[in-house]
Amino acid sequence: MNTNKYQSQLEALTGRYNGASLDSLVAVLCPILIPIHTLDKTILKLPRQTHYRASFSLKIVAENRSILQRGRTGKFVPAAYANGASPLWKEIAKGRIIKVDKSTNSVLGEIYTGGTRNQLAQSLVELQETDFIEIDQYGAAAKVLSGLAEYHLVEMAESAGYEVRRMPEDMARHLGRYRNFDFEFEKGGEVKRVEVKSLWGTNTTYARLIHSRTAKPKGPMRKWTKSQRDNYYPTSSCKFATQDIFAVSQFLRTGNIRDFAFARSLPDDECSYGLPRASHHREHVNQNPSCQIGDGTWFATIDEVWDLP
Repeated sequence: MNTNKYQSQLEALTGRYNGASLDSLVAVLCPILIPIHTLDKTILKLPRQTHYRASFSLKIVAENRSILQRGRTGKFVPAAYANGASPLWKEIAKGRIIKVDKSTNSVLGEIYTGGTRNQLAQSLVELQETDFIEIDQYGAAAKVLSGLAEYHLVEMAESAGYEVRRMPEDMARHLGRYRNFDFEFEKGGEVKRVEVKSLWGTNTTYARLIHSRTAKPKGPMRKWTKSQRDNYYPTSSCKFATQDIFAVSQFLRTGNIRDFAFARSLPDDECSYGLPRASHHREHVNQNPSCQIGDGTWFATIDEVWDLP
């Protein structure tokens, strides 16, 4: 172990965030792990609700008192991961707190997956009372995960011989139009636009190919500029034309930050390896397509999609 290297990295972190302790950095970057108190694996669908659920409870202690509030959500993870016996993170199911009982210092919650009854039943077979729920205390974990995924994507691409350029998060108007994609990859003189996405947290069988909706430009469409047309998103899904390749992090499924699935940004009615169109906006991709490596659309490496026409 290179202790000097780790010491310098820690100093870089605490130097950038002057006054921050190591404990505070861990609390912000890493979700808190809370042991399950009880499980009730009875599956129910309550009146006027659309999802199936089972139940769990947690004990309130000093370390989690400020976090365990009604409506708070988290992810159930294996005891082996929480206790350090296994290095791989894995989501078993999701949890949501629905009742806080201060008189007993406990909370009641629902277990769900966002999928079918059978999917919940399969998760409940795996979920044990010795497992834990992790909760993102300060709302940073998702952004950290996204940044780490992009870091490792760049590292892998550069190792494979690609030149990589990260597009700016914002663009001053006098410098040109905003790019609605994340990276340019270049190899052999050819440049392709790459958009990085994640799996759908509600159901990791699917990708989450979303984009922020934008306001409709004023005036008749025939008078819109190219920039206005390009940047108008009437629905919250990506346009096919915006990027050439999707790179979807598989972390939520595999627990490995280096795992990605790649697909060409083309409609499936134009090529056999394409993605489905959004139902009411044909120039947009379906925002939750199935994402399975080896299905003819999704591939394990960018090299496999680079030369697809």
